[in-house]
Amino acid sequence: MVTIYDIAKITGYSAPTVSKALNNQSDIGQKTKEKILKVAKELGYVPNSSAKGLVTKKSRLIGLIYEEDDMGIGIEHPLFSTIINAFKQEMESEGYELIFIARNLGGKRMSLLEHCRYRQVDGVLVVNVDAKDEEVRDVTNSNIPCISSNIVFPEIATVTSENIKPAVEAVQYLYKLGHRLIAHIAGPQDSIAAAGYERLEGYKAGLLSRQLPIRDEFIVISEYWNGESGYKAMMDLWRRNEKPTAIFCASDIMAMGVMNACHDLGLRIPEDISIISFDDNLWASFSHPPLTTFRQDRQAIGKKAAELMKLLLNGEKVPSRVLIPVQLIERDSCAPPHGVRT
Repeated sequence: MVTIYDIAKITGYSAPTVSKALNNQSDIGQKTKEKILKVAKELGYVPNSSAKGLVTKKSRLIGLIYEEDDMGIGIEHPLFSTIINAFKQEMESEGYELIFIARNLGGKRMSLLEHCRYRQVDGVLVVNVDAKDEEVRDVTNSNIPCISSNIVFPEIATVTSENIKPAVEAVQYLYKLGHRLIAHIAGPQDSIAAAGYERLEGYKAGLLSRQLPIRDEFIVISEYWNGESGYKAMMDLWRRNEKPTAIFCASDIMAMGVMNACHDLGLRIPEDISIISFDDNLWASFSHPPLTTFRQDRQAIGKKAAELMKLLLNGEKVPSRVLIPVQLIERDSCAPPHGVRT
């Protein structure tokens, strides 16, 4: 491996001068810098990250805190995998490396903050966690620059899709088709985890915008963001006295469970019940029937999170919340209720 001493020997400059050139410091002449960089390139010099960190006081490492328990599929999560990959690509273009922050290292128990300190990360991306986890809050409350791409923490910047506005539009879309009995199968409710809470608020606002009553019997709150919870919620909803003609599901994953429940209940979609959802996961277009849903721009979320991270690392201020627009994708799971023409 080529070292700065090899470059110094060939160029005739001292090792400290070579180091300054390679680290783009301003206290050496431009011609000197250009000569050193030219020789370094010809020799195939690759900087040692640890040594460079001693000079720049930066590790060029970004920690990733990601824990996915609801579906049991880890990093292959249909929403977060794309967000993480887009963030990773943007940060790598600036010379940063993304590493996972775990609760143990080599079999030794270590808190998330301890791991961050051990790795000397320059920043942390928080993707999917338990919002009440004290170890996570220790990190978000620390002096390490942090960005969240899902959970809304009051102390750090968060990038999410718009939730309230499209939920209002979901109700209005069903209303326009002629539906007046519109139910909502909501995600887990936590004012810090924005999606479940805000989509429920948007559903209620959508009803009020069309002078429809908010009926508790038409709202089922799921425990988890998974198909099993969607299935259970639909079964619970259908045991109640009055039946809806349409359902707004808080996520496509839950909607898959709802559609399976409809099959077991003998309900035809959309002839007997219309379903509109949120996410536009890969399988939404392959469900039976294809699912009408709001598409989240996962790439944009990841890129915006990286943009904010780079600003933080440069000591600049960032907004506390950035909302990324979503797009309604109309397919075949919604239709007018029986006896209604539009």
